[in-house]
Amino acid sequence: MIDHSTRSIEIPKYIIVKPGASEGLSAFLEMMRFNSACFVTQKEVLDILPYIRDSIESKDQSVFMVDERPNLNNLISKVDLVHSIRPDALVGIGGGSVLDTVKFFGHILNIPLILLPTLASNDGICSPVVSMKLSNGRSDSLRARMPFALFADVSVIHSAPKKYLYAGLGDAISNVPAILDWELSAQRTGEQIDYFAKTLSVMSYKSLLNFRHASIDDEDFVETLVNSLITSGISMEYAGNSRSASGSEHMLSHAADVVFNSNFLHGHQTGFYTCIVLKAYDAELYEKVLELLCDLGFFNYLPEDLFDSGRFSEILKIARTIRQRYTILNTLDDEKLLEVFEDSVSEIRYAISHTDSRT
Repeated sequence: MIDHSTRSIEIPKYIIVKPGASEGLSAFLEMMRFNSACFVTQKEVLDILPYIRDSIESKDQSVFMVDERPNLNNLISKVDLVHSIRPDALVGIGGGSVLDTVKFFGHILNIPLILLPTLASNDGICSPVVSMKLSNGRSDSLRARMPFALFADVSVIHSAPKKYLYAGLGDAISNVPAILDWELSAQRTGEQIDYFAKTLSVMSYKSLLNFRHASIDDEDFVETLVNSLITSGISMEYAGNSRSASGSEHMLSHAADVVFNSNFLHGHQTGFYTCIVLKAYDAELYEKVLELLCDLGFFNYLPEDLFDSGRFSEILKIARTIRQRYTILNTLDDEKLLEVFEDSVSEIRYAISHTDSRT
């Protein structure tokens, strides 16, 4: 059994997921007496949330603008700047880059975090993990702080460009192969499984697979997706690592970041590689996952380069070096994985054409 007695488990004390949730942020800060909060965000984000921008300006509160994807060395150099503001809370408002930045600062400075995601593009909206670009050009997941409170405004998230919702869908559904890899490692290496974390992870993807008449245009489905991503993030906190939501599909995605110079959305990659890994496992849920992604139009938003077998060969050469984690990549050679990739791509293309013929 995993011993939790020597470490604390931190989960948000407040989680508000509903249309209009962002409108309660200012009152919440006042209620909690966070009088000198530092807001971490972007100008274009504040433009779509004028009531928050006006509140910040009227109270003359500090703002840290994020202007790039999180880079470890750059963020370390800016820790002192944030510390000099002496905030009693950090409020992150925006997408993945903003939330990863503010979670990193909160972890280093030990300051309470309030997050208001404007996109649901990955499970980082409520997780103890940040995606960070390293000095060697690779991306990796690093430990960070869980939020004290989370305000997920379903109306704001639903109105975002669809590509981000599809990315969130891809990241949420990637828990399916992540759990298979965890179970495989337990069988082969004796790695311990945190069964509560596993249960949360399974709940998160089943809520999507079992949603009747799912549509990316349906606000109720988007709310379910947001809750799925939140549950996935909390599962990682219970596990003490990202095992419950990250396996071979994430290793392939991080390798793809190197090959494609991080030009594609993380969730698009993990959703795509989820299908490849499930095919390699000959998993029971492969067809159900493929059907869901096709019906929702997920594959229509993917870059064509992901379907190229030559580029996949390059990705395979890197994937196993991403982290020391036992997965199905340890059991199959490149030749077999390339064969699986080509078969899966053929089936995806067939499923896409079959879905299109029904619409």
